[in-house]
Amino acid sequence: MIQVGQLLISIDDREIRSNGESLRIGSRAFDILELLIRANGATVSKEEIMRRVWPNSVVEENNLHVHVATLRKALAGDRNLIRTVPGRGYRLITTCRTAATTPDTPAGSTLRPKHSARVHSPTLFGREGSISEIIDAVGAAKMVTLVGAGGIGKTCIASAVAARVEALFPDGVIFVPLDAVSDPRFAISALASTLGITMPAGRISIADIASSLTGRRILVLLDNCEHLIDVAAQMASAMSEASTDLCVLATSREPLRVPGELLYHVPPLDVPGERCGYDEILRASAVQLFTTRACAADVQFSLDERSVRLIGSICRRLDGIPLALELAAAHAAVLGLEVLVDHLDDQFRMLTGGLRTALPRHQTLKATLDWSYRLLEEPERTLLRWLGVFMDGFSFDAAYHAVNGCGLSRAQVLDALGGLVSKSLVNRACTDGLPRYRLLAITRAYALQQLENCGEQKAAALAHAIYFQAVFSQGPSLRRSQPTSSAVLAHLRLELGNLRAALDWAFSPGGNRVVGVSLAAVAAPYLFNESLVDECSERARVALEAMLDPELDPVPSQTRLRIQAMYAAARVFTNGPCEAVFDAWCKVLSQALAERDRDCQLFALWGLWTVRQYRGEARLALRQARRFCALAQSIDYPTFCIVGKRLVAVALHYNGEADAASEQFKEMLNTHDRLTDFRITAGFRFDHGIAARASLARVLWTQGNSEAALQLAQRALDEALKCGHDVLICYVLAEGLVPIALLTRSFEVARQGITLLENHARQAGFVIWLACCAGYEEYLNSTIHPDPLRLPHFRHALDAMRETGYLAPLTMLLAQYARCLNSYGCIDGALETLNEAFRHCEATGERWFYPELRKLATEIANATDSGQLALPGVATATNFKSSRRNGRSRVVGRAARPAGKMHGPLRLRTLRR
Repeated sequence: MIQVGQLLISIDDREIRSNGESLRIGSRAFDILELLIRANGATVSKEEIMRRVWPNSVVEENNLHVHVATLRKALAGDRNLIRTVPGRGYRLITTCRTAATTPDTPAGSTLRPKHSARVHSPTLFGREGSISEIIDAVGAAKMVTLVGAGGIGKTCIASAVAARVEALFPDGVIFVPLDAVSDPRFAISALASTLGITMPAGRISIADIASSLTGRRILVLLDNCEHLIDVAAQMASAMSEASTDLCVLATSREPLRVPGELLYHVPPLDVPGERCGYDEILRASAVQLFTTRACAADVQFSLDERSVRLIGSICRRLDGIPLALELAAAHAAVLGLEVLVDHLDDQFRMLTGGLRTALPRHQTLKATLDWSYRLLEEPERTLLRWLGVFMDGFSFDAAYHAVNGCGLSRAQVLDALGGLVSKSLVNRACTDGLPRYRLLAITRAYALQQLENCGEQKAAALAHAIYFQAVFSQGPSLRRSQPTSSAVLAHLRLELGNLRAALDWAFSPGGNRVVGVSLAAVAAPYLFNESLVDECSERARVALEAMLDPELDPVPSQTRLRIQAMYAAARVFTNGPCEAVFDAWCKVLSQALAERDRDCQLFALWGLWTVRQYRGEARLALRQARRFCALAQSIDYPTFCIVGKRLVAVALHYNGEADAASEQFKEMLNTHDRLTDFRITAGFRFDHGIAARASLARVLWTQGNSEAALQLAQRALDEALKCGHDVLICYVLAEGLVPIALLTRSFEVARQGITLLENHARQAGFVIWLACCAGYEEYLNSTIHPDPLRLPHFRHALDAMRETGYLAPLTMLLAQYARCLNSYGCIDGALETLNEAFRHCEATGERWFYPELRKLATEIANATDSGQLALPGVATATNFKSSRRNGRSRVVGRAARPAGKMHGPLRLRTLRR
C-alpha cells in the first residue's frame, strides 16, 4: 500500500484506509488521486485530468473542483498536500511511501524506529535555499539553532531538515516539543520521556541523559526553546558533549549561547515588489503560500490579475510572515480579498482562526506575540511598546530620545534593545555601515496596542514627533545659512516613514497641532526637494488650515511664511501655473519684503519666474529672471547667482534671443562646473548644470545645429537619470529631449522620451508634464502615422494642456496641428490655428519658434489657389485670419486676442485645384 499523509492507498484494489477503516471517496475522485500519485510530485494540468477522468464527456471545470475538494477532505489535516498550481492544475506535494505492516501491526499503522518521535515533513514554499544551508550546517556542527520571530516557520523548516537527514542518523531523529512544558523543572523529564529513557528512583539529571546517549548517532530536535532558554541550553550543551555522533537542532526566538552553536536566522518569505507584474507576483514564495491556502479553503478562489495584485499587497504588508499569511488566506477565502485589505490594519482581530491542529499560541497572531511578550524583562517590554511609534526603522539614537520620557537610561535602552534583537522581536540591519533597527509590521501593531493599553500612546507619539522635528530641521530650508549636504539628505530619506507617521499623528484628533505646524515647516522643504510635490502641497495645506484655528497658539511669522512658500512651490506642479498660484507667490513676496527676508524673497521671485515661464509668458519671465539676478548679486552668494544666470538664459531663449541665451548658458555652466561647493537649498536642489544643458540644446537647434542639439539633450537626460530627481528628469525631457527629438525627426528617441516622461510625471503627480505628454504623443503620431481621424485627439490634447495653464510648448504644438490640418485639406482650420500661434507670440513676446511659424505660413499660402500670402513682419508680428471669398483663401490683419480653446467640429475637405 502507498502512504499519503495519514492515508493508506492501494491503487490495484482501489482502496483507501484511514485509521484502519475503509474510506469511500467515489471513483472519479480516486481516478484523480491516482493521476496525482503517478505524477510523482509533478504538476498535472486541468486539461489532462479532465481528459483522463472524463474521456468521453464534456464537463464543466467545477466538477473537477468538487472532486479535488473531496480528496482534500479525506486527507483532513494533510489537505495541503494537494496543491493548486494557479492557472495550470494540481500536484501532490509529498513523497508517496510504501507502508509496511506485520502481524503485530494493525493495518494503517506505520512502523517507527524505537525511541524515535515521527518527524512530519510539511509543505514549504520558498525554503529550499534555507533547508540546504541548514543541512550543510548540521553536517558541519554539533549544535545548530534556528532563530526567528514567532510565526516565521522555524519549526516547519527544522522538521523538513530532520526528515531529509533522517538516513544519516541510524539511531533515530528525536523530536522534543518544549512548547508543552511550562516549568523548567519538567523540561529534563520531557526530554527523557521522548528519548525513551527509564527514570530511576528520584529525579533524572541532565548528566544521566547525556551518559545514556554516548555512542549513539542521533539527531535531537529541541523545538520552541525560548521560554526555557537556560535549561534548554544546558540540555543541548550536555548532549552535544556526550557523543561525537550526536547533533542538536534547536528552534528558538533567541540564541541558546552554548559553545559551538551555529545560528541560522530564518528570513521571512519573499514578497513581490510594488511594480512587479502578474507572473513575478505569483513567483514570490509568500504569494505561493497565500494562494495555496486560499485555494484549499475555497476551490473557486479567483486568481485574476486584480486579485493577484491585491494578494501581493497583502503579502508585503504582512512582511512575508508565514503564520500571518496563512491566517489572512483563510479570511480571504471567506470574506474576500477586498474586505481583508480594507481591515488589515486591525491585524489582531482580523487574523485569527488558525488550524485547530495548530498550537494554541499559533492560532492567532495576538497569542503568538503574547507568548513572546510575557517572556521579556520589564525594560524590554517598555522599550518594545514605545518602539511601536516608529515606522520603517530607526537608529539607536532615535530609540533613546523617543523613549527618554519613560524613564529608561541610555544603558538600559542599549541593553533592552539588544535583548529585543536577540529575541527576534526587533530586526537589525546595517545601512551605510551604521546599525538600523526595524519592527515587523505585525510586531509594530502589537506594540502600539500594548502602548495604548498602558495609556502611553500620546506621550510616545509626542516624543517621536518632537525628535523628528529636530532631525528634519537639518534638512533643506529657505535659508542660505542652512545648506544641506548629500549625506544629510541620504540620512533623511531613511526617516521618511517616521516623518509621515509623526505628521499624521500631529494633525489627528488626538494629536498636537502646534508640534504639527513646526514639523510641517521643516518637512515641506524636504518633501519638495525630494520631488514629492503632491505630498508637500497636501502637508502644507493641512498646516495652513490648522493655523486658521483661533485656539491654536500664535505661529511665528517666519514659520507661516515658509509653509506658504512651499505650498505655492508645490502647486505649480500639481495644479499648474494658474492665477491662484501666481497670487500665492505674490503674497509670499509681499510678506517676505515686509519681513526683510531676502532668502524668502529670492524663493518667491523664483516661483514667479516659474509661473511666467510655464505659462509661456516669455517677456514677463525675462523680467522676473533679471529681478532675481539683481537680488542674488546683491546677496553675493554663488548658488543663487548661478541659478539666476540659468533663469535669464532660459527666458532669453524663449524671447528669441538665441545668441544672447547661448552666451549666458555658457558663462553659467563655466561657473557652475568650477564651483565644487554647490550647496542644497530648498527650491534649488536639482543640478542646474544638467537643466541648463537641456535648455542649451534647444538653443543649438534654433541656431541650426540639430545633431549637436540632440546629442547634448541625450547627455543631459543620462545625467538626470543618474541623479534620480523626478523634477529634473521631467524638466530635461519636457523642455529638452522630447521637443528636440520631434523637431529633428528622431522618432524612436521621441517615443522613448515621451514614455519616460509620462511614467515619471504620473508617479510624482506632475500635472503640467502629464498634460504635455498627450500633445507630444499626437505630434509624434501625426508625423509617422498620419491619420485625419486623429485630429480630434490632437485638438483635445491641446485643450487639456491649456486647462493646466502650462503653455511653454504651445507654439510648437499649434504649428504641428496647423500643418496636419493643411495636409488634410482643412485650410481654414489651419489658418485659424496659425493665427492663434501668432497671437500667442504677440501677447507673450515668445519668439523662439517664430521662424518656423513663418515657414509654415508660406506652406499654407502655397496650398491656396493663388499660392500667395501676405506674411507678417517679424518685428510687428501681425496676426492672421483666413477667409474664403470666391473660392480663394487670403490672409488679412487682425487684432490680437487671448488664446483660447478651439471649438466646433472639424470640417475635413479636399480643395479643388
